Amino acid sequence: MHYLGLALYAEGRTDYSFLCPLLARLCEDICTHDAERAVEFSEVLRLDHPASANDAPREERIVVAASEARNAWHILFVHADGSGDPARKHQEQVQPAIDRLRQQPFGKGLGVAVIPVRETEAWAIVDGDALRRVFGTTLTDDQLGLPGSPNAAEAVPDPKALLKTAFQATQPSARRRKQGVSPMLNALGEQVSLKRLRELAAFSSLEHELRQALRQLLILK
Repeated sequence: MHYLGLALYAEGRTDYSFLCPLLARLCEDICTHDAERAVEFSEVLRLDHPASANDAPREERIVVAASEARNAWHILFVHADGSGDPARKHQEQVQPAIDRLRQQPFGKGLGVAVIPVRETEAWAIVDGDALRRVFGTTLTDDQLGLPGSPNAAEAVPDPKALLKTAFQATQPSARRRKQGVSPMLNALGEQVSLKRLRELAAFSSLEHELRQALRQLLILK
């Protein structure tokens, strides 16, 4: 049996809430279907850098965080929101860290880029059924104001605002409205459809890079 330690360095707290369960599910799905033998997974470890690295370049902060947890991960997901230009964000915010990780004495640990076209929330609005389950509503996609297709979700200029609008359309209680969507992002990451996400170019890019890393780790054929 293989053991696969997973970790994530993300831009913000809500990104961790949604991405940690989603990335674990993606790894499990890939390995269940394509690994040569059984794979045991860790939970996705949330990495952060120490305060002493606050003023360092992002790639340095990531390397420091990765070093402090060096024995806990084999794949380190490095997240950055694409902000409409994911190629530039990959080049400036993610690839330098992945290159630095390759130069470190981390054994066989590898970095994998996680870059939605705009914001992580674009991946949360791609599946109306998951939203209905998590929000506890029977409203249709149209009533929630959701995009008509996965590709349209990826093109939404402000997916965070759209997700908030969809939540408010359910007429939540005053308490739930005050809490907002943030407490539900973990459940959305656990339930959003991988099949629908795979229709998104950015998610397909993530999966392709993850599969390459798993092959280098000799987990996939």
